[in-house]
Amino acid sequence: MTNQSFEAVLVDYDEDLFTPPDWVGQELVRQGITWTVGQHRTPEAALDAARTAPVVMQQSVRPLLTQDVIQKLEGCQCIVRLGTGYDNVDVEAATRQGILVCNTPTYCVDDVADHALALLMSGVRHIARQDRWIRAGRWDRTGARPARRMKGCTLGILAFGRIGRALAERVRGFGMTLLTHDPYVNSETISPYGVQQVSLDELLQRSDFISVHCPLTAETHHLLGSREFDLMKDGVFIVNTSRGPVIDETALIQALRSGKVWGAGLDVLEQEPLPLDSPLREFDNVTFTPHVGANSEDSVADLYRSGCQIAIHVYNGRWPPWVVNPEVENITSYTYQRAEPEADR
Repeated sequence: MTNQSFEAVLVDYDEDLFTPPDWVGQELVRQGITWTVGQHRTPEAALDAARTAPVVMQQSVRPLLTQDVIQKLEGCQCIVRLGTGYDNVDVEAATRQGILVCNTPTYCVDDVADHALALLMSGVRHIARQDRWIRAGRWDRTGARPARRMKGCTLGILAFGRIGRALAERVRGFGMTLLTHDPYVNSETISPYGVQQVSLDELLQRSDFISVHCPLTAETHHLLGSREFDLMKDGVFIVNTSRGPVIDETALIQALRSGKVWGAGLDVLEQEPLPLDSPLREFDNVTFTPHVGANSEDSVADLYRSGCQIAIHVYNGRWPPWVVNPEVENITSYTYQRAEPEADR
């Protein structure tokens, strides 16, 4: 039996890249679900919009779905973070309320892997710097120095989830040694990619390039700090397309100034937008992009398609895919059928 007057509310989205396509509402309405879209930039506004909705979605990374908000959601069965990371949702509070929390971990895998590789190659060959110089009227080929040959180097992939694996697939033909550290992925998963599983310290000590792909959690906050930079090779190059606070920016700045870090490609930062007075702006060997690794028309379509899938499952009383707090099944007052194969893992 389906729910009556079932509403899915999108409380916030980034309109520059992730405006929901028109077909999303059309598909949900066709299924019997009311679709409401808004951009509510405070927790209070998000609560007003979603107080009675069974499904609450958020695409932006703003901290809107706080403990206080979640406790006041009167009819919520499922919160959907339309994205891979869900650090801006208080999952523990949702679990206590018996609310499922889902993310959409498959939507941008190829896009972020492509972006990480692009940042690495641009940094190694100084593409962005040379472009800046030419546009400024400076024809100076010394901007290409010092260049790095990737063949024969070692790439450390920090976390080996879907995106880390996709990056490993892309660089297989580059002639590099590939390392990874991920305590949550077993050797049977890693070995087919030709990647060595090592400790964090060994990865830091051996890698010429490090690409960061772990989610932001209490465990990974400032995972790369002063101690970790001290362990790295002199002249290491860092790429981060995961979350900014995984790297302690104060420690990164010190490592850039000392020459320990040769350069960096950063799609994510501790504070976004990057403050105008950030010392990171001083470094010509750092390439920035504005948290756009997930961007492509294909990924946006995949993102909202996944959100629709979750909402339709919940509406029909089925256990949805990509639940990040499965223990809620023993707490929630709702009953979900598991007629379909588990899609969470």
